Amino acid sequence: MKFLCFILISISVGWAEDSGLRYEKEKVCEQLHGMGKQKFKGLFIAVYSQKFPNSTLEEVTCLADEMLKLGERCCVEGASADCYDKGATEISDKSCQADSPFPKHPGIIRCCAKQDVHERKMCLASLHYSAEELPSLLDPTNEEMCEQYTQDPIGYSFRYMYELARRHRSAPTGLVLNATGSQLRMLEKCCKPAPSAMCFFTERFQGRHFNIFLRFTSNVCHNNINLKSYKTGLTAYFGSLLKISFEKAQSMAKDFQDALSKCCLQPNQECIIQEFTEFQKGLCDESMLGTMSEEFQKCCGKAPMDTLTCIENLKRQPQTLPDIQPISQSLCQPDSPQETERYLFQIGARQLTTSVPVITTALNHVKDRVEACCSDSDIQTCMSQKDGDVKKIITLLSKADEKCTQYFKLGMPAFKVMVEAEVQGDGDQAAAKAETLVDLSSACCFQHSPAQRCQALTEKLISYDKGAAV
Repeated sequence: MKFLCFILISISVGWAEDSGLRYEKEKVCEQLHGMGKQKFKGLFIAVYSQKFPNSTLEEVTCLADEMLKLGERCCVEGASADCYDKGATEISDKSCQADSPFPKHPGIIRCCAKQDVHERKMCLASLHYSAEELPSLLDPTNEEMCEQYTQDPIGYSFRYMYELARRHRSAPTGLVLNATGSQLRMLEKCCKPAPSAMCFFTERFQGRHFNIFLRFTSNVCHNNINLKSYKTGLTAYFGSLLKISFEKAQSMAKDFQDALSKCCLQPNQECIIQEFTEFQKGLCDESMLGTMSEEFQKCCGKAPMDTLTCIENLKRQPQTLPDIQPISQSLCQPDSPQETERYLFQIGARQLTTSVPVITTALNHVKDRVEACCSDSDIQTCMSQKDGDVKKIITLLSKADEKCTQYFKLGMPAFKVMVEAEVQGDGDQAAAKAETLVDLSSACCFQHSPAQRCQALTEKLISYDKGAAV
């Protein structure tokens, strides 16, 4: 969407005034007049729904209305030069009132305590929710959607945008806007004169590739933002998915994460599409294709965005890896800085079913212990003391991977009975461990597992004294 980046700059200025990033008022005003009030307001609803996913639609809409009024007031001939800055200050002041109608956040009190206006705006602008992910958005029936849309098209569009944006809070806003536009075009086409099941089927079928890409992008962006040591987990994942060496997997993980870090929080979708296109070229390079499976080669024959989602659906493959050795001083050699990452790769690349958030979280715990020992005055003694913890984490990760396979084979009722029976000998922790492991398997054995929830569940399992016994 042309000039979307400038509008998003204005949103930042609404609560933050960055002297290093001048607000290009003319271009934003041009876009306001070009989009019209409703679309411009919709953009703000999408952005603030992503920023504050736990807020109500009414709170988000109230803030969007204020931003629209600010634009209308300051994008007219004769508006004073400081119109926007003054208006932005008024909005930030209003957000600090006890009865503020704007989105709520635990950090607002801390920000509003700052006396310096500039610092307060910067603090408010940096606020983001870190709560666990929301469940997927489920559409009502075709008839219900048509009724809601025909009764109030604008209200429906804002509600849909709000619900979609808060569930894809880490993806580029442009993707959310495009998805909302597709939904509205489908309703406009398929609801008149009466709901048409065939029309809905056709439209959804034609839009399936974009919807898959949105979910894929939202997932990997969310992982990148929320998972510590995500590149380590990605390296292991690419190693098992593509059956490639540590060096190739690490290089691929770096390129992929660099693309995410550059583009996920960019408002325009063009950035992520361009970076993914370049990544696909390297992934499907002719020098590599000859060594890959037939299924992989078929994926590379698709359009760049479809290639990535296609490869994601491939089964991870077991490969021959060295036996995992006890942690030792050899992981701390200054002339071999990649030895720890190689060690973590050998652990993670063995996992064939559990999700990247689980693998990443477990590997990060191993990494923390190794790095702590490498900084210790007595490295080898520290390694010997921590090796038991590391073995428990490795065993837990292998068991989690095994449980994913069993979960898909047995189904929830039989799986739950099996897990409860397995942990009966774990004393007082048995019931809690069984519940956590069932929760982890039901939430974290899928491609697009929720990063924060799976991270929390994995850490909960690791926290048990006898984590290896699950």
